[in-house]
Amino acid sequence: MLNNVFGPFNHKSVESSPMFKHASTYFGTYFGTYFSTMVASLRFWAKPAPIDNVASLADFCFAQSAHIAQTTLYGYLRTRAGLQHFNLFTDETFVEMLRPARSRLVLVCVDELVLYCVAVIGARTRLSLAQMQWLSTGIIEAAIEQLAQADLPDGELAAYARDFAARTKLVDWAAHARPEHGFERSPQALIELAPIIDMLKELDHEIVVNSMRFKWRGVRAAFVQRLDGDTLVARAGLNMAKEGGAQNSLAEKTRALT
Repeated sequence: MLNNVFGPFNHKSVESSPMFKHASTYFGTYFGTYFSTMVASLRFWAKPAPIDNVASLADFCFAQSAHIAQTTLYGYLRTRAGLQHFNLFTDETFVEMLRPARSRLVLVCVDELVLYCVAVIGARTRLSLAQMQWLSTGIIEAAIEQLAQADLPDGELAAYARDFAARTKLVDWAAHARPEHGFERSPQALIELAPIIDMLKELDHEIVVNSMRFKWRGVRAAFVQRLDGDTLVARAGLNMAKEGGAQNSLAEKTRALT
């Protein structure tokens, strides 16, 4: 009788409905994040690998910057959207609009973190200005290569790389090595890039900025703990000036920056 009233259950029609697709996407993302967090918590007792070469430094800077950018941007939007965040993050138009903003924020975060990390390495190992310029520019270029597959045009990324290389010549490296210095552009970029009306941004400014600065404290502490600066500099060949004829090798690496 019930079958005659409601008709046979058609699972294909349910699976093809927009509500089912959005729900499956949402809960898939939710539980994926949940279990990823559980796995990460199990690694708490594992000793993190040292940052002792340029590749590990570049990986650290990009991974930490991407994490900071995504969690702060999405967290801000989720807080402001409230119970509507489910509809917001399953709206394909909104998600497509959000991706370039996220990538631009990642780029600014990498920029600030690279300057801090290289400044700390330079202070510990007495790198020259040219060496710090070469090292920081190389890490930014590695980050841009990863973002090239994202949502920003090649011209914008190339312009950013040129601008960064020019700014490294004017950096106060001693100041950037101090924890209280820097990390001011990324909180401001978060406010500017978030797709939220200006009135709410003004109300949220202090809370959002302080929240992001607090997250950077953990990243700086992790970097200082994991850094093996002497080994990194040796493996990068940046201490080769002590050997005869090695200055030419370093000059070739830094010629483009001078």
